[in-house]
Amino acid sequence: MVETKGSWDPDQSGASSGPIGEIRKHGTAASPGIAIGRAYVLDRRRLKTPKKHVSPEEVEVEIARFGAAIKESDIQLERIKSKLVEREGEDHFRILEAHQLILHDEHLVDEAIKKIREEHINAEWALRRTVDQIKKIFDAIEDEYFRERRSDIDFVGDRILRNLLGEDEGPVQPPPDAVVVAHDLSPGDTAQLHRAAVAAIVTNVGGRTSHTAIIARAHEIAGVVGLEEITSHVTNGDLVIVDGTEGLVIINPEPQTVAHFRARARREAAIGEALLANRDLPTETLDGQAIHLYCNVDIIDEVPPAIHHGAEGIGLYRTEFLFLGRAEPPSEDEHYQHARAVLEQLGGKTATFRTFDLGGDKASPFAKSLGPELNPALGLRSIRLCLTPQGRPLFKAQLRGLLRASAHGPLRIMFPMISGVGELREAKAILEECKAELRARGEPFDPAIKVGMMIEMPSAALTSDLLAKEIDFFSIGTNDLIQYSLAIDRVNEHVGYLYEPLHPAILRIVRYVATAAKAHGIPVAMCGEMAGEPLLALVLVGLGLDELSMNAAAIPVVKAVLRASTMEEARTLADQALKLSTARAIEELIREHMAKRFPDEVLKVS
Repeated sequence: MVETKGSWDPDQSGASSGPIGEIRKHGTAASPGIAIGRAYVLDRRRLKTPKKHVSPEEVEVEIARFGAAIKESDIQLERIKSKLVEREGEDHFRILEAHQLILHDEHLVDEAIKKIREEHINAEWALRRTVDQIKKIFDAIEDEYFRERRSDIDFVGDRILRNLLGEDEGPVQPPPDAVVVAHDLSPGDTAQLHRAAVAAIVTNVGGRTSHTAIIARAHEIAGVVGLEEITSHVTNGDLVIVDGTEGLVIINPEPQTVAHFRARARREAAIGEALLANRDLPTETLDGQAIHLYCNVDIIDEVPPAIHHGAEGIGLYRTEFLFLGRAEPPSEDEHYQHARAVLEQLGGKTATFRTFDLGGDKASPFAKSLGPELNPALGLRSIRLCLTPQGRPLFKAQLRGLLRASAHGPLRIMFPMISGVGELREAKAILEECKAELRARGEPFDPAIKVGMMIEMPSAALTSDLLAKEIDFFSIGTNDLIQYSLAIDRVNEHVGYLYEPLHPAILRIVRYVATAAKAHGIPVAMCGEMAGEPLLALVLVGLGLDELSMNAAAIPVVKAVLRASTMEEARTLADQALKLSTARAIEELIREHMAKRFPDEVLKVS
């Protein structure tokens, strides 16, 4: 978090400037939009954990107390879940189910009991030490989505601790249009906030893939997270401005700041409404070239906003969420029920399910036998894990579940982290085994189901002409492709500056893959972060992409850019970019071109 003060500059609303007296904090932009309201500080601070040693005679009493607290926590979560299902439908209750699974996970329960029994310490102390131990494992995970799951461990631990101490956390009851300020929010808290018509959410911790951020985006509540100590600077009733697009929070703003942001909010709201009015129109360039816009989805909660913003379907459904917070992997039937529920919400639109990307740094309790790896990003993960004796049963259970769900709507299966033809053929052979097993059981599925793969490795990109003969579609995952192509760890602050999506090598790879796909008559998509940048929409289409998959809020903006442009313009811009030798020069070219064509407000709406 960055705190700034300074002289007023209305042209740098998200920059480090402002009138003396107001305080500006910069965090992570979690959910777009501008909100102005009075602060409602939610005090969910961590309880003090009592620490004491107990006598051998008291050990079983402590274990019984611990068991009772877990039982009470389970009852509370079930009660919250029932209320959410009754009020909201089933959009958010799966997150609470994940918390219930964590509540009974052997790594939490058995380890805490072991500490009580062997070290003769009280239940509260044993619980806190166990939770901290589990969180350290999550801290080492590279993938942001998985790293953020450590907050789930915290929420479950705090709930058990409160029940051990007899502390009731109470309901969240902010007034309408409040800006809720908290250290963090549980999924249950966040899911209920939109019913209270809150204006925004601001938290000390979290990232774009935390549950707070995901649910805020699902309900279109402006949000900024990762502000570190925002709760120390805000008191109840303070006037707060939240810019969820820029990741900016302004505390006790001066009148001219309020006037500026109110005007900007009105402009962006008007632009947003105008863009949404076109959500049912096709994404087609002025000269008739169709481009398909899809949405990236982590959990089922994000499906309704995807449809609301005009997504033609789901271009990337990350199935890892189903594996989190549980000692045992999901069954075939769980995969089937989950995928079927997604298809039913989509109402005939296509859903692309990526098979699970676990292993390496995304360790799961049931994969603990694989052990730690020195370089998990280059280790046993994703499709590599699926093809091992340990991973194959999990892989087949998922494939059978997805195949069964394909009988209920258009479903595509996509393999991640494929390095070459041999790996792809092995994965496809396992899929054929699953089809044969379902036929033998008399289970219906779509016999013409489309099967695709992600292009995330240089080896896959360089052999894309060979891979295209074996598959129905490509999807370029730029997050990993950039990391592997430029040999940088994208979460390492020492080399983060080298993470350049517009590096000439990356643009050339995209062009090469698109050319190979077209030569073999298959569509090529992009589902990495680049795909959701309105500024880059024209150059990506000009490089030859047929489909773009992105966050829901970006879809109307990208659609507006493409509908106002021609393919000739896009190809010309791409050709000009390919002739330049540095990422900075390419970015300047694109920014200059787009600034002439589109108002800055349009490109910022997402």
